[in-house]
Amino acid sequence: MQAQVNFSYFYGEESEQFSYFRIPRLLVRSEKFKTLSTDAKLLYGLMLDRMGLSAKHGWYDELGRVYIYYTLDEIQTDLMCGHNKAIRLLAELDTDKDGFGLIERVKQGQGRPAKIYVKKFTTTDVPDAPRSAPISDFPDSEIQTSQNQTSRLPLLGSQDFPKREASYLDNIYPDLSYPDPSIYPAQAPPDGYDRFDCRKQLYEKLDYEILITEYGETSVKSIIELLTDTLCTSKPSVRIGGEEIPIAAVRERLGQLDRFHITYVLDCMQKTSTPIRNIRAYLLAALYQAPVTIDSYYRAAVCADRGR
Repeated sequence: MQAQVNFSYFYGEESEQFSYFRIPRLLVRSEKFKTLSTDAKLLYGLMLDRMGLSAKHGWYDELGRVYIYYTLDEIQTDLMCGHNKAIRLLAELDTDKDGFGLIERVKQGQGRPAKIYVKKFTTTDVPDAPRSAPISDFPDSEIQTSQNQTSRLPLLGSQDFPKREASYLDNIYPDLSYPDPSIYPAQAPPDGYDRFDCRKQLYEKLDYEILITEYGETSVKSIIELLTDTLCTSKPSVRIGGEEIPIAAVRERLGQLDRFHITYVLDCMQKTSTPIRNIRAYLLAALYQAPVTIDSYYRAAVCADRGR
């Protein structure tokens, strides 16, 4: 009988250690993309990763072309960069911004994110054959200068001998036949929650157009983005009011919100005279409590009016 092996559990962020984004080797090695910034290459890799999710949700146009949704806010969050840098990186990749033409953005208007067509990074052009040269682990320039050791690197050399010809491991897989393709099916959002669909449903359910006429676009959008972040989180629980609440319970409660709950929360915030240190935490707690406190609040307000 085979001896039983006691395998350990995954804890915390260890569950994410085998999830990877893949950057096409051609974007790194090819002279064609030499002037494309490293951050833009990373962004292109993130977009390729989303292609699998787009196919899963059936995001095809009338010509059968796959597109993705990737908002500026999401790019800023994923790359931990500012608004201007996110725009610049998109421009580097874009077709209409004198970029490399690796993506094509189609605006949809009405506050909806643009469709992004991620284009192939390969062409049918046959590259020039590399010049033949003897393969050596150590270039002559490094061997000649290694006898006279100095505190600086040789002018013609650099760390780790970068002028060395490609090794067998580099050439064993041509760029177009690498065994690990860049387009990898992306993981679906937890419990079927997709950020774009979730945000779209919130806009409709909360009567966005009505709310912004009274409270302004900035305040209402902030609430919708906060709700989207919370509903689409992959964490098992959410901290609200100093307490860790299971995500299933949070989604159930926030799913009860409508326009009147948002009006109630914003009205209460406008009447609050005490400075709010953590506005995001305060707002989330208020939204979470709104379905169970709104009736009592307005009932007390009516009683107060009658007592005057």
